[in-house]
Amino acid sequence: MLNRTKYFRKLCLSGSFLVGLISLSSTANAQFIGINADVAISYSAAPGKVDGFSVGISHPTPFIPNIGYSSVSFKDKETIGSDNDTSSVLLETATTIKTINLFYNVPFPVVTITVGFGLGGVDTITTIDQVTSNLETSVTEAFFHIGLPFWNTVEFHLGYHLMSFSSIDITKSVTLAGNYTTDKNYSGGMTTIGVQVAF
Repeated sequence: MLNRTKYFRKLCLSGSFLVGLISLSSTANAQFIGINADVAISYSAAPGKVDGFSVGISHPTPFIPNIGYSSVSFKDKETIGSDNDTSSVLLETATTIKTINLFYNVPFPVVTITVGFGLGGVDTITTIDQVTSNLETSVTEAFFHIGLPFWNTVEFHLGYHLMSFSSIDITKSVTLAGNYTTDKNYSGGMTTIGVQVAF
């Protein structure tokens, strides 16, 4: 009778241990969708405060890219003089950059790396003495995130998004009285911090 009780206890302990291992492995493999949310903390071409974010949806299917969206906006205000220094104008420019991107998650033993690229558009609205100049152009994006995962479901990461497009003349659509150099190059890098939650 005593041997049967010991055997039953060992069987229960072994079964509990096995069930625990199975539940842990099923928890680790139950992540089908990951949601990324990042906020911009700076943009290298912006003269001051920026408003920006990046979001993305990850899936476990190999070789098929994940999809995301990035946006950054900022304002630039300056007074420029004409080429002959006889007059000046005040320019207030609001710039918005938006992209749709594709990315891959590359697992490493301790950290995770995300690399991606995107395409989108740049919209600049410049006000010159109550006259508005609105221009649009295309932009390309390349980015990476480096993250530190916790509990196999939450990851905190730091990202850098490089936005590249050609210089634009922000007053091209209006006629100014005088010769002004108003070409701007707002290409730059957006630094983000964020989190990913896996389900």
